Amino acid sequence: MKIRNKKILNVILIILLIIILFLLGVLGGKTYSKYKRTVESNGKAEIAKPVFVVDSEQDIKIDGNEDTTYSFSVKNYNTNDISDVEMKYTVEIINNSKANLDFELSRNGVKQELTNNKSEILTIKGITRVTDNFELKIKYNDNPAVVEDITGNVQVKIEAIQQEVV
Repeated sequence: MKIRNKKILNVILIILLIIILFLLGVLGGKTYSKYKRTVESNGKAEIAKPVFVVDSEQDIKIDGNEDTTYSFSVKNYNTNDISDVEMKYTVEIINNSKANLDFELSRNGVKQELTNNKSEILTIKGITRVTDNFELKIKYNDNPAVVEDITGNVQVKIEAIQQEVV
């Protein structure tokens, strides 16, 4: 009788263990799901509008006899918009001519240092209308210069980078 009771007790324990494991599997999944969540969201980001305009009234006119002055301006606005952000920019004079030329650049009447015919990094503010007026003086070291060597071979290159908004 004792052996039979032991077998019945073992069978009951095994069935009870199976029921416990089944309940853990079923209830454990629900308990886990309480800690799991899904979040959905929508966002709208505004992008800063950069405006950078280079204005000049004429091409660089070179006669080869007298020093040439070329005027241009850099603005942070156009007819419709004003730049939302500050811009950093450089002015570079590219001389692909065969003539021996020197360049002097001034910004709003203040002389700008040129290193390898390139200005230091300049800044133009955003939000309010700002105009930087430039004057480029081209001086001839070989007087008179050969006009064909110069014409179309002297260019002003301006590169701008939007200042990071923090």
